[in-house]
Amino acid sequence: MSESLCKCNDEERNVKVKVTTYCSECSSIIEKFTIQKPLKALGLSLLVAYGGSNFIDYAISDNRYPLKVETEIFDSCLNSYERPLRHSNYRNKKSICLCALQDTMNEISFTRYSVDEEGFLNAFSKNANGCK
Repeated sequence: MSESLCKCNDEERNVKVKVTTYCSECSSIIEKFTIQKPLKALGLSLLVAYGGSNFIDYAISDNRYPLKVETEIFDSCLNSYERPLRHSNYRNKKSICLCALQDTMNEISFTRYSVDEEGFLNAFSKNANGCK
């Protein structure tokens, strides 16, 4: 039984609510019962959790290229200058190449890189200029 207050004619009154559960066959009152969640809700929540985890995994790891490809791109960027560089310039160039590679991988998937290398190079060049 639950009690609350209500206002009737500007006077506070107790409100009582009694919920009775009874058998539909014999009309006997049932004192204690449990409600089981339907299996459909459990299955749906498992499906949502599985789909969500797969989406998160896809979003986090999909932008990585194969290690060999990443290494070749980074090496090409870093060693594109034909004359020796001072150590400070080399470190700066290394930072720019890493920044450009990361930004470009976030922008262009490996599948798109495989199909449109010219688009990748344009994006990489634009990102390298933005990383300076």
